[in-house]
Amino acid sequence: MRRFLTTWCTVALLPWLGVATASATPITPAAFGSLAQSESFEGLAPGADIALGLGQSLLEPGTVSAYAFASGVLLSSPVPNPGFDNGGAFVHDFALGTDVQNNWGSGRVVNDATDVPFGSAYLGAFAPGAGTTAVEFSFSGAMDRVGAYVTGARNTNVTIEIYGGSGALLETQTVGTVNLNQWGSNFLGLEDLSGIERVVFRGVDFGLDQLTFEPSPVTVPEPASLHALAFGLVGLLGLAMIGRQRVPSASEPAPR
Repeated sequence: MRRFLTTWCTVALLPWLGVATASATPITPAAFGSLAQSESFEGLAPGADIALGLGQSLLEPGTVSAYAFASGVLLSSPVPNPGFDNGGAFVHDFALGTDVQNNWGSGRVVNDATDVPFGSAYLGAFAPGAGTTAVEFSFSGAMDRVGAYVTGARNTNVTIEIYGGSGALLETQTVGTVNLNQWGSNFLGLEDLSGIERVVFRGVDFGLDQLTFEPSPVTVPEPASLHALAFGLVGLLGLAMIGRQRVPSASEPAPR
C-alpha cells in the first residue's frame, strides 16, 4: 500500500514539476519568445580553427574541432571541416570583401550584403557530386524550438532534422528553395518540447541565415500550486517516516 500511495503522490505532482509530453511540429518565426537567441555567422576571422576557403570573404570554420559561434551554438559536423569544395560548411561574409560570388542560378546570385536577408553573412554548403550534404549544430542544453531562413540552388530542397538527447531523430521538415528576394521569409523550423539537442540542415547546395533557437522557460508555480506541492511533499515524508518506524522485538516492551 505504501508503494502505491508514493507512486500516486508522485504522479499527482508531475504538473507542478513541469513534466509534460510533447511532439514535434513545424513553426514560424512567431513561435519564438523572449528567450530566443540567433546566430548571424558574422564576425569570423581566419585563425587556428578557421581557414580561408576562397578569396578573403569565404571562410571555413571548424577545420580542427567543433567550432563555437558567438551565440554559443556549435558547428559539430562535418568536423574537421573538409573544405567548402568537399561538402564542408562555409561562411560567406561580405564584411570581409566582395571578392567571391555564389551563383545558385537566375535570381539567386549572391554578390554582396544586400543579397543576404540579415546582416552581411550566411552559412552554406554544397555537395561536390551527386546527392546531398549536411551541416550539424549542437546546443549546450535542450532547446524547445529551432529554425533558420534557407534557400539554395534552383529546383532543390532544404531539410531540417532535429535530434533528442538520446540521439534519436525526432522529426524532419522540408521546404523548397526560393529567389533571394524571398530568402528573408523562407523560414524552416521545428518545435519539440521533449528537448532538441542537435539540428541538421541538409541539401544539395544551400545557405542559411539567422539560425534561431530557444530553450525551455523556467516555470515558477503559482502560490496555490506551491501550497499543494508542499502538502504533497509533507505527505510523502510522512509515509517515509511510517515505513522507517522500528518494530520492537519480543523482549522489548511495546511503546505506550
